[in-house]
Amino acid sequence: MRCGGSFLLVLGTSVVLAMVPTRATGAVELTCASSATLEALVSCIRDQMPGRGSRSLVAPSFLEMSAWRSVVSAMLRGDCGFALPYSLSPLVRIRPFRDAESGRSYCVLLETADWNGDGIVDRGFGAFIVDAGAERELSHQVAHPIADAGTETQAVTVFKETRSRTFLLAGAHRDASPGVSGFYGSSVSSDAAHSAATMFHATHVEIAAYYGEKPWWAIQWHGMSEDTCEVVDVHLSHGVDTSPTAGDKIMELRDHLRAHEPTWRIGVAGGRECALNGTSNIQGHYLNSAPTGWTYGGAAAPPSRRFVHIEQHPGFRDPERWIAAVLATWP
Repeated sequence: MRCGGSFLLVLGTSVVLAMVPTRATGAVELTCASSATLEALVSCIRDQMPGRGSRSLVAPSFLEMSAWRSVVSAMLRGDCGFALPYSLSPLVRIRPFRDAESGRSYCVLLETADWNGDGIVDRGFGAFIVDAGAERELSHQVAHPIADAGTETQAVTVFKETRSRTFLLAGAHRDASPGVSGFYGSSVSSDAAHSAATMFHATHVEIAAYYGEKPWWAIQWHGMSEDTCEVVDVHLSHGVDTSPTAGDKIMELRDHLRAHEPTWRIGVAGGRECALNGTSNIQGHYLNSAPTGWTYGGAAAPPSRRFVHIEQHPGFRDPERWIAAVLATWP
C-alpha cells in the first residue's frame, strides 16, 4: 500500500514503513549518454561515483535491495525493456547499449540520480551489464573501482572480448564511507568486497541463484601496490588459502598466462609468495560456503572453485595481455 512517498508493507501482523524516494524537481540524471563503447561507459560511471572520504554512500534499504535483485534476475533471463520497480525508478535506469567497436548489444543497469547536482551519484549503487548472447558463463567483477586503478576498464574489456555473460561494478571507492549504517543494523563499509549491505553483493547473490548448480565462474579483478607481494606480479586464489589441485581452473589460468606471458611471476594460494588470498572476501565466502543457512563469519565449506580472485601489480592490468589466457581457460 502506498502512502505519500512511502510504502506500507504488511508482513503477517507487522507493518513496516519503507520510505521510497521521489525524484526532485530539476534533479540531474547522470546517464553517461555520450559513451560509445563499454570502456567509455564504465569510465564515465567510475568518474561520477562517490570517491574516497566523500561519506556520501547511502546503504540500500531492504526494499531497494530486493527490487534491485528482481531487476538483475530479469536481465539474466534476457529482458531489458521493462519498467523498473517503484522503489528504484527515481534512482536508476535500465537500457540497451550498443558498443560502437564490436557492434554488439548489451543490457545496462546503472545509478543515475544526482539530486544535488554535484556531478556525483547520490547512493553508490554501481552498475550491472549483461550480454544476452554470451558464449561463456563468466561474471567479471570489480569490487574496488578507483582504488584498484584500471581494473574497471581491464575487466570490462576482458568481459567484452571473451563474450562473457555479466560485468559487475561496485558503486563507490572502497573508502568512500566507512562505518555507514545498513539495514542489517550493524556498521557496514563501502568496501563492496567486505560488506553485504551493497548492491554489488546483492547482484552477486542473484547471479548465483540464477545459475544454481550449473557451471559458472565469478572472476574478481583486484589490484595490489608495487611494494605488496614483491616476489610475484600476479596472484590467484579461490578466496581460500589452500593450494589448488591439478586440473583446477586457477592452475589452468596460471599455465595459460605463463604460456602467453613467460616473464610474469604468477603465484597461487597455498604458497609463501603472497598472502592476498581474498579469505575475507564475502562474495568468495558466499560461493565457497553451503548456501543453506549461510551467514558471513561462519566457517567456509570446501570451496566450490567458482570464485577466482586475481591480485595484480599496476603494470599487469592491460586487458589485452589477459584475453588469450581467459579464452584458453574457459573455451
